[in-house]
Amino acid sequence: MNIKELKKNSKLSQSFKLNSRCLITGFILLVISIILFGWAYMISSKDLGEAKNFTDLVANSEIKEGMYASLTVTEEPIVFAEYDDRLTSDKYYFLFNGEFVHIGYLDYGTYTDLKTQSSFVDSPEIKGIVKPLPEDVLDLAVEAYNEILGINLITKDNFSTYFSMYYLDVVSPAYDNGIQLVAGFIFLILGLVLLLTYYIRHRQTKKGIRSKSENEWKNIFSELDSEDTKFYKKLNLYLTENYIVDLSNGLRVVEYKDIVWMYQFQMSRYGITVSKNIVLATKNREKISIANMDNFMKRSKKDYTDIMNFIISKNESIVLGYTKENRKQMKDLYGIK
Repeated sequence: MNIKELKKNSKLSQSFKLNSRCLITGFILLVISIILFGWAYMISSKDLGEAKNFTDLVANSEIKEGMYASLTVTEEPIVFAEYDDRLTSDKYYFLFNGEFVHIGYLDYGTYTDLKTQSSFVDSPEIKGIVKPLPEDVLDLAVEAYNEILGINLITKDNFSTYFSMYYLDVVSPAYDNGIQLVAGFIFLILGLVLLLTYYIRHRQTKKGIRSKSENEWKNIFSELDSEDTKFYKKLNLYLTENYIVDLSNGLRVVEYKDIVWMYQFQMSRYGITVSKNIVLATKNREKISIANMDNFMKRSKKDYTDIMNFIISKNESIVLGYTKENRKQMKDLYGIK
């Protein structure tokens, strides 16, 4: 018996189609993630063109948000505002360009370079993106510059007389590719999850095939085609005369006569049940989870009870419930934990 032969069975083929969809969808999502990462790379590597002189842009009233600009820094920058007080965090600085003072947003590495090189004959140049000055940063700039001067010369009303209402940001990328990167990671994770799901289901199916002989499979096929077979579509579960055929996570086949213990298991988070299933323990110490239901499958709760009652009707010797006594009994008799 092999997967190809099982696919010919009308009752089992739907499960194999579902598994194939996992594989195909997983690859599609991976391709989409690669496209998104490529898009993000193209955005980040986009040519900004030649940087325009920041001081000239201010002097000629040509400065606009989003422009790529450069600034020669002639003295050590003075920090006046920060969102993070760590030494190496990005901060706002007063930047001196000869007789002009501008505002810049620098990372720690750029600041240390300017601090050490601004005293050289050839003053260092920085490049970044022009952005409008935030209101809270403007307030701090007024306060800090007046403190440096020792007089209250600058106010919010006359600020534009002494400073530009724009600053030079050398930290943030020129073109934002954050959406593409985030979406790329999401599609990547979803794709890998689906491929992992396919692998687990495929491996379990091959194991399920090997668990039964050719003659047993003939009997299973015959019972699957019987009108008396119960089928729970949402749970991908068949209950035949002698077998449980579970397709929820690959292929698993259990004979009622092999079951020695059955109990309900549920997973809760913050006091809310998010999923539950039926656990079957067999004579060969195998534990199998069937009828997996999440908390949203409310219509399947009746099915849940019906399944357990039907299994018990096929093997009344099954020990029912996850109690201390039952755990001890199963461990003593079959080595089941």
